[in-house]
Amino acid sequence: MVAYASLHRNNIGRVTRADKASAHGAHLRMIIGSHSKESAAQSAREPSLVASILQRAAGFALVICLVDALAGCSGAVGPAPTPAPAPGPITITPSTATLFSDLPTTFVLGGGNGVYVIASSDQSVIPFLSIGGHTLTIVPGAVAADTVVTLTVGDTAGDAPASATLTVKPRTVSNVVTIIPSASQSAVCGNSICSGGDAEVRVKLSLGGAPLAGRTVRFDVVSGDVRIITSPPGSAETLATSGTAVTDSTGTASIRIRVLADATSQTALLQVTDLSSGFTQRTSVSIAPSSNAPLNAQPATITFQGVAANTCASGIAADVIVFGGRSPYLISQPGSFTVQPTVVTSNPGRFTVTAIGQCTSGSQIAIVDANGATVAVTAINRLSDVVPPAPTPTPTFAVAPTDVTLNSCTDSANVTLVGGTGNYLATSGSSTIDAVVNGSTGTIRRALGQNPAPATVSVAFSDGQSIRQVTVNVALGARTGC
Repeated sequence: MVAYASLHRNNIGRVTRADKASAHGAHLRMIIGSHSKESAAQSAREPSLVASILQRAAGFALVICLVDALAGCSGAVGPAPTPAPAPGPITITPSTATLFSDLPTTFVLGGGNGVYVIASSDQSVIPFLSIGGHTLTIVPGAVAADTVVTLTVGDTAGDAPASATLTVKPRTVSNVVTIIPSASQSAVCGNSICSGGDAEVRVKLSLGGAPLAGRTVRFDVVSGDVRIITSPPGSAETLATSGTAVTDSTGTASIRIRVLADATSQTALLQVTDLSSGFTQRTSVSIAPSSNAPLNAQPATITFQGVAANTCASGIAADVIVFGGRSPYLISQPGSFTVQPTVVTSNPGRFTVTAIGQCTSGSQIAIVDANGATVAVTAINRLSDVVPPAPTPTPTFAVAPTDVTLNSCTDSANVTLVGGTGNYLATSGSSTIDAVVNGSTGTIRRALGQNPAPATVSVAFSDGQSIRQVTVNVALGARTGC
């Protein structure tokens, strides 16, 4: 026995008002049973054969009538008649295809006279055919292994038929994909996954009720702000839009997914593929915009310290990690430090605090997330604890000799200056005596035009910290007449 369908569109001419109810529109008939081109052609041309068709269908179990315009069998009004196909050989596209049990696949019919007869070589796999216009939708039944079915498409005009070779594969992926949000996420998200949160995705593979162990399953993100965690537990988390898992002894494959921190309320789509059979199944992931964790920043306190004696740190930087809450995060700018950037867009994210040499016992850096939650980081800049080196002892300032004599008006006396700061100056106790310093030498002489001069004059030499006196003895020949 073969299953075949007849698509019949009557071209109706002018009819009387009484005939319109029975003659209007196009008629689509599906027949399960034996068939001949002659009876199909007659059923397409003569309405009087309907009774004999019903009798034939009663013997073979089923007659289904679909009426496009007027309710002939179901009582419903269908769509407008399908336009006549372009003339040419009968075609079915695609002519070779792979189908999966319980999943619909659509084919396109063309050519011929537009009244098609479709036969299936295996009614247990493809028992029902659904035709709409020039499209054919097939939903294969369950199979335990790959099964080849041939579809033959003919028409009532007797044109050369076309055929399609279909490979029906068993369904291996359960139509139930389980998504389990992390137990630590906020209760406000309900069964959805919070923004920034994670969840486990499980799917079971089986064939004929027996679990399929050791099968590789690929999970792909079709759409939405969700990513697959591809890193092993205990290592730095890495995210991707695709990942694989292998089924265990129960036929279960599982992965973990992460919702992006800035995800808004949405429904994401994941596709699950059994790589051995090629079977795919899609599932939706509900995302809620609430945060999974409170706003946090670490470290909560940063301490800088100067590296040189009696100084605070300058040019030294430290990073702060901010996470939780809802990004983006706004970062305040204290006067005693520089902060870059002042807007952190990712969760987790980071910003850098740099000391600028200003000492402070504690400056607050505020972090505010998109939900208005706040947290603060304290930055401290201390004086260096380096002990300054001991000062180098300064040699004692000394002058030699400390007693000189001027015997004439043109006479002069030199003294040597040592030690002290090295910056020397001289001051005479009388205007009749001049004293000058040149480097480490002090020169004392009689001031011309100044009469009379005293017998002794004191000249002071200093390094800016201490004073040394030199006694100048003025002989009789140097007191007058100069």
